[in-house]
Amino acid sequence: MLWRTVLRSSSATWLAPLLAAFVALLLSDDLTANVTHGYWPSSLGAATFALPFVAPACATAGAWEGTRFTRGNVDGWAPTRSTLGIALPLLTPVLVLGAVGMAVAAALTISTGQPDVGTPPIGMVLIWLVILAAHSMAGFLLGKRLPLVVATPLALVLSFVLTAYPAALEPLWLRHMVTGGMSSCCSLDQTPNWRAAASALVLALGVIGACVLALTALHQRTRTVLISTALVAGLAGSGWLAYGLPADPVTARTADQLQCAGDNPRVCLWPELSRQAAMIRENASDARHRLQQAGLAVPRTLTMDSRPGRDALFIGLWPDPSAAEVRAGVGTALLPSDPPSCAESGSFPGADAYGPTAAWLALTAGGDPEETAGHYGEKEAAVAARVKQSSHDKQLAWFQHNTKALRDCTTHPAPIPSPKDLETSR
Repeated sequence: MLWRTVLRSSSATWLAPLLAAFVALLLSDDLTANVTHGYWPSSLGAATFALPFVAPACATAGAWEGTRFTRGNVDGWAPTRSTLGIALPLLTPVLVLGAVGMAVAAALTISTGQPDVGTPPIGMVLIWLVILAAHSMAGFLLGKRLPLVVATPLALVLSFVLTAYPAALEPLWLRHMVTGGMSSCCSLDQTPNWRAAASALVLALGVIGACVLALTALHQRTRTVLISTALVAGLAGSGWLAYGLPADPVTARTADQLQCAGDNPRVCLWPELSRQAAMIRENASDARHRLQQAGLAVPRTLTMDSRPGRDALFIGLWPDPSAAEVRAGVGTALLPSDPPSCAESGSFPGADAYGPTAAWLALTAGGDPEETAGHYGEKEAAVAARVKQSSHDKQLAWFQHNTKALRDCTTHPAPIPSPKDLETSR
């Protein structure tokens, strides 16, 4: 059959524009909601959210082609060609259908993230295509054995359930076996955990292997054994790779990718922020100087690595920061990142100290008062502004008391110290 005939007669040809419109119009908000600006793994990985919708379209189109194959008695009319050899040209437009759907999704996420540093992780695209091929071939087999009115809706429903519903099941690692866990990737200091992606790849390859065997002219008993072996191997290998992975399967990015400059302070940034590096370093350096003038000890190295070493301070992960965010990040990095362990089993009176103390640090570092109020709350920013009116020593004592309250479960937040003008009048 000529390729133009295949394309003209394939159900995938008229499904393609419908799928593209569905992805572009109905999934765009969800696809772009959590894309990390400027970062390729996030910009491409977020497109995986569309996979539970694109894969069922491939399964449905594959089932349609399978029913056409059976109704046309193609096996009887082309005895010199294998069933697999006939099926592959029919499934090629179906795979192209899936590629179109994922291309639209990727175009949306990439246009939102606008990555311009590094190279895209092409491995994600290859995993999508293998998963789509598995759904297409499984749908074809379903259509080959069932009537059209049963096969197409059944393929649609089964494919959607198998790709979308594991995300709501326990244990959490089950969801990675069907889509690879790439849609939640990644902040700037993270990379995809390829164990999760590999688990989806292995399962899809097992399904493809079983489908290929089902379409070959083997003895029935031999074929049944081999198909079972392929499916069991795919499930076992996929489960072994995914077992124990968390809901968001990511790994820490290596610190040697950081770009560091300066000496006192030394500011280390991820390469995706190279265009804003001068602004970030200028504001981070000035914020550190202001905090030191307020009597606070600030490490010499300011870094975006969330696992800072000795004499280093993690100042935040901003994909597209403003000057105020940089200053606030340097200031609030001096606070504990988590509540003390005792807060899990009892009261934690120091919790009320976080907002005002963080706002005070942001203001002391030179942050914008309006942005500080918007981020930490009007009440907390007002408390911080009143503390700023006190003497240098009283501000420092207030800060030290509150940081102690944030580290234990017995110390209450410090009261607001009296302003300098009241002290002078006395």
